[in-house]
Amino acid sequence: MRRHTDECRRTATRFAADPSQQIARLSGTELCDLVTGADHLFVNDHEPALLRDKTGWTQELLLERVGTLVVTHGAAGASPIRAGIDALQVPAVPDVDVVDPTGGGDAFRAGYPAGLAHRLLPERAAQLGCALASVVLETVGTQECRIEPRDLVSRPGFTYGRRCVDEIAPLIAWSTTGGP
Repeated sequence: MRRHTDECRRTATRFAADPSQQIARLSGTELCDLVTGADHLFVNDHEPALLRDKTGWTQELLLERVGTLVVTHGAAGASPIRAGIDALQVPAVPDVDVVDPTGGGDAFRAGYPAGLAHRLLPERAAQLGCALASVVLETVGTQECRIEPRDLVSRPGFTYGRRCVDEIAPLIAWSTTGGP
């Protein structure tokens, strides 16, 4: 992970960092090295405290070193946080029949940057990530998930409203047909 982030910094390539389980294994210096310059840093809700303990950084110092801190809160949703801007609180899609929690965070971490890549604002990208996670949570196994575009589009509508669906639906249609 550190080799890849070093290369991204050296070549001025934007990158995301997701240290997850490695936080416990890496030293504070290694963690500082891993996340500094990340366009996005993904962590779950207990990892910011581990990062602070190991690096000695406050959240303010962390936000000086990364573009956006994205904290996932499981069933409570996610919070994209940028320096100088109020944190967004994006609720998770409710009433999910969780049959296997494995892969939910990974699905969010796929949906969020996909939304950003298609020029959705961070709040909308987080909503897409939460919708995608809700589909994965209702599937047994991490690689057996089959996503039906109609189902994925309907999930944010119930939670985030019609405007969200109107903005996300073209992205989902594009991704399932291979183009606009």
